[in-house]
Amino acid sequence: MPSQATPDLNRLFYPKTIAVVGATPKRGFVWSSGNAYINGCIKQSYRGKIFPVHPSAKTILGFKCYRNVRKIPEEIDLVIFCVPFSAALEVMEDCAERGVKFVHLLTAGFSETGRDDYADVEKQLVTTARNAGIRVVGPNCMGLYCPEGGLAWNGDLPDKIGTVGLFSQSGQLANMIVYMGIPQDVYFNKVVSFGNACDLQAHDFLNYMAQDQKTQILSAYIEGVTSGREFFEAAKKITREKPLVVWKGGQTEGGSRATQSHTAAMAGSFQLWESMCRQAGIISVNSIAEMVHTISALKRMSTPKGTRVAILGGAGGGSVTMTDIAEKEGLSVPHLSDNTIQRLEEFIPLQGSSAKNPLDILPHLRSKETFENLMALLKEDSKIDALIFALNLVWIYREMGRIGVNMYLRMMVKSKEWLEKPMFLVLEALQNVEMVSLHQEGEEWLVKHGVATFPSFEIAARILKYLKQYNDFLNND
Repeated sequence: MPSQATPDLNRLFYPKTIAVVGATPKRGFVWSSGNAYINGCIKQSYRGKIFPVHPSAKTILGFKCYRNVRKIPEEIDLVIFCVPFSAALEVMEDCAERGVKFVHLLTAGFSETGRDDYADVEKQLVTTARNAGIRVVGPNCMGLYCPEGGLAWNGDLPDKIGTVGLFSQSGQLANMIVYMGIPQDVYFNKVVSFGNACDLQAHDFLNYMAQDQKTQILSAYIEGVTSGREFFEAAKKITREKPLVVWKGGQTEGGSRATQSHTAAMAGSFQLWESMCRQAGIISVNSIAEMVHTISALKRMSTPKGTRVAILGGAGGGSVTMTDIAEKEGLSVPHLSDNTIQRLEEFIPLQGSSAKNPLDILPHLRSKETFENLMALLKEDSKIDALIFALNLVWIYREMGRIGVNMYLRMMVKSKEWLEKPMFLVLEALQNVEMVSLHQEGEEWLVKHGVATFPSFEIAARILKYLKQYNDFLNND
């Protein structure tokens, strides 16, 4: 169902009063989405008023309960439905009577079931809401997470306020994206899981976050857009000012069928989707890892001006396979200039090494001087647009110990400064327990010092390509 005129969503993300319908007074290990919401708001230091709604309870989690929404004596900004499907219409009618501004329908079992009678109930909910001027998030979704506004769908979400906005049709994936962003120091200020999108849709959240000065990077997980033209027209206006990273679900025939039972979304042609993304300047990714690390890269480096890369860190067969991966991703691995090769060979032994491209010279990079010399040469080499550096922490630790690892990490920060071209640093996940801890500490230290890291060479190469395409869009008048 098409959306109404562009809404002001500020009170949705910053409500002064919240009613939670479906919380429980039961104690112990009893799962309750309503209680999870109240706990989440407590963890986020929500400053407004919370009104649990329950037919018989006096208090829930220390808050006074009301028998239904009509009984709440104050104006209500947001009502969260954590009730069974059968109760949703009655609660919506209560909300209409009380002049509620926004409703979040966590409740599922509507159009996503594929049953016409259940889809009709969803339409009745929307009609009731619209007649009363209520805007609806959902149904069938986790809803809102906004640390600054004090909102969260559980008590485990981070309370750090970031600069990234996320709108997602999947609550599970929204949750995972938020958690996976933490090691990359990627934090969010506004997240909404909007499920079936019976009222508020992707372009509504896109427009709102685009105008929000606190949101610098936009991201989305989308299974299908009902108002495709409105979404892409909005994206075109936004992506020259703020990058938009989108992961599209339902890319295959089977995945497209699955979206029907998940959010009732019509996935459409993925080829058409990709074409529209290129025209609108959307960075289209294909996994959570790609999304999180693309956002991290956008925060920490300039977009590459070309696809010619220097590869550093492989040895023998590793150099060959990394070159294959890079070129399969659409990058090129050219010979370095004659001057660069000649200058490198002045301080890199020829035996057992290669001063060409890919560069098999990692064992000889053991001092600030050699790092600085290498980066200066790559900076001046007109044949190179970016560097992909596969850093083998296991080898460094075994050869040089913890002191050597720390030295390399410091040199990565300096190398980014010296190179003045995008540097894609690969830190592959490790299995050894001691090395996993070392890897985690190293990654955390690097990203906090402004160096983006990537979990595999493939992902680094792919994201380099994505950012080059975005650079082309920005520079194409």
